Amino acid sequence: MDDQPELPSRRGDRTVFGTRRLFAFCGALAVLTVPGLVRAYPQWQFTSGASRCTQCHFAPGGGGLITGYGRDAVGEELSTFEGDGAFLHGAAELPSLLTIGGNLRGALLANDVQDPSGTSYAAFPMQADLNVRLALPWGISVAGSVGLRGQVRDEEAVVPTQNYQPISTSRLVSREHHITWMPARQGPYAKLGRYYAPFGLRLAEHVTYVRRDLGFNLLEESYNLSLGYLAAEWEAHVTGFLPDELRHMGATESGVAAYYEHRLLDRLALGGQMRLGFDEGMDRLVTGVVGKFHLPILRTLFLAEANLVHQMFDSGQVGSRQQVVGALGFAVLPVRGLMITVLGERNHVDTDVRDAAWNALTGFVNWFPYAHVELQLIGRLQFAAGEDPAKTAMAQIHYFL
Repeated sequence: MDDQPELPSRRGDRTVFGTRRLFAFCGALAVLTVPGLVRAYPQWQFTSGASRCTQCHFAPGGGGLITGYGRDAVGEELSTFEGDGAFLHGAAELPSLLTIGGNLRGALLANDVQDPSGTSYAAFPMQADLNVRLALPWGISVAGSVGLRGQVRDEEAVVPTQNYQPISTSRLVSREHHITWMPARQGPYAKLGRYYAPFGLRLAEHVTYVRRDLGFNLLEESYNLSLGYLAAEWEAHVTGFLPDELRHMGATESGVAAYYEHRLLDRLALGGQMRLGFDEGMDRLVTGVVGKFHLPILRTLFLAEANLVHQMFDSGQVGSRQQVVGALGFAVLPVRGLMITVLGERNHVDTDVRDAAWNALTGFVNWFPYAHVELQLIGRLQFAAGEDPAKTAMAQIHYFL
């Protein structure tokens, strides 16, 4: 893992991190970056009346540009004061074959990782993306995004988990660009290009361990070929992936990923997943399960994901180790337009080392007061044995076309 230090394989070794404050800094550093291309909120599944991501999104795996049905839902059902969810609030009508979207996001951040210099503060632009989709005959479409990259790190720093060149040379980025064959909202599909493979809970926030530590961190979209089938009660996706050799951004793994989800009674979804990645120095096999359960009487969706990661090192000193990465929590929608999510997270880097674990408690408050506008508050505590927690608070404002 790029974010994790090399660990010994002896149970009970209490020197496993070298210095835990360095690990706390690495864990919290992910918060100081722009989120990836806006993804679907899994909290809307079942709670909004839609059981499938493709009811609101063009992408077979969800996320990205939303359909006309999704725009109507944003304006009429998912915002506190309603509004016109159409492009530019309905001020301009696009041709039926063309879909345009955009995202503008800014943030205020307070980050405390027990640094002697105290809590750090920042205000910065996080996202400025334009998204376009063009529908072609025979169920084919082409889509992509282009945007400015926002961050608070040193622009000349090379950050391995993001790219292998200075940030100043990659200010303009295209996080996604792909061609899709999908003749109907249900049935077979094929998709080729740069995007995240369907996998896991598909949370919007990249700081969660189930995204950050499993190959779905910021700017880790790979070049993929996905084949799958979407049905009313189930969906299946198989994806072959390669690293981005054009811009040298993201992870350097190549391999295959698979995800299957079955839905029952419009309130329960159970999924299974696998990801096998090959890289220089280490290969890894991820196997996991995903669960979502909607309790209508409380307007609550319970969320869970658990993954076992088998890491195989070329180095004879380490050999292999097991890692456990998971999240468990719930989302409550007390009134229209307001969503409160609480997640408990765990990343046990090496299950043979007792203290090689990192836990987090994360809370999200998302308010959609009006169509096209989102306000978000994030609070996050990260814990390691014997150390004070790393604390992060962030406020965001998000506008989408």
